[in-house]
Amino acid sequence: MSVGRVTAVAWPPQQGLAVALAEAADRSPPFPGVGPLADRPIRLILAPTRARFDSLTRGRLPSWSEGAAFPDAGTVVLLSAGPPDRLPAALRHELAHLALRWRVRRLLPLWFEEGYAAVASGEWDRLDVLRLNWQVARGVEMDLDSLDRVLRADRTDAETAYGLATTAVLLLERWGGGGGGGRDGGLGALIDNLAREPTFDAALRATYHVTEGDFESRWQRDVAQRYGWISWAGAAGVFWAALGLVLAWLVRVRRRRDRARKALLDEGWTVPEEDGPTA
Repeated sequence: MSVGRVTAVAWPPQQGLAVALAEAADRSPPFPGVGPLADRPIRLILAPTRARFDSLTRGRLPSWSEGAAFPDAGTVVLLSAGPPDRLPAALRHELAHLALRWRVRRLLPLWFEEGYAAVASGEWDRLDVLRLNWQVARGVEMDLDSLDRVLRADRTDAETAYGLATTAVLLLERWGGGGGGGRDGGLGALIDNLAREPTFDAALRATYHVTEGDFESRWQRDVAQRYGWISWAGAAGVFWAALGLVLAWLVRVRRRRDRARKALLDEGWTVPEEDGPTA
């Protein structure tokens, strides 16, 4: 099925879902620092089962992966099993990979590519994972190269890595003057330099006048400030405070119910006069 420049491929009975997603892809809003998606054909494939998804992606992705982008082929593959309401965000994430690669025209560090896609698709729940992660609260012990490796590890570690990658890209966006869907401000200058400079380090120098090592140190400090012990304790404190309020309310309800029951038992009863002594 074709919708504008998007060709959708789906197995029955998901043709209707494929058309809706193809329409969303064809009119996708601008991407941060990139702008509109390049005017190139896109193929969207919905895999109805994990086996079909693994076959289409040639088993090159972790077992928990539910989406894949192939920028050279202009192809996006989505695992369409499960609730369909999660697919629009997954589609936006994979389209962000296409937008970034088509703009820069070369491979970038995996942490940047995944962090960028998370920011572009508004996956702020990835930051919530960090707020209650006590390992992150102790301080970021991994460098950016390690982050790349963990992004393809087991699901639990990868979720933390995705959150950390998102914070790294958000820091670069703040340095550029804030967010936005176009090419001006935010990540625009960095992505322009990524398209011109031969390395990621050179693009950082040209944009922010820092080396990749400098950025790594500043990012680790930024994460410590935002998601360190104080933040963790605050997030955990909110949970326990809420739990305490619920328990206090339950105790109050229980006492009120007990008083009502006691009043019903006492109703109609009189206390007899004290009997005299017996021999």
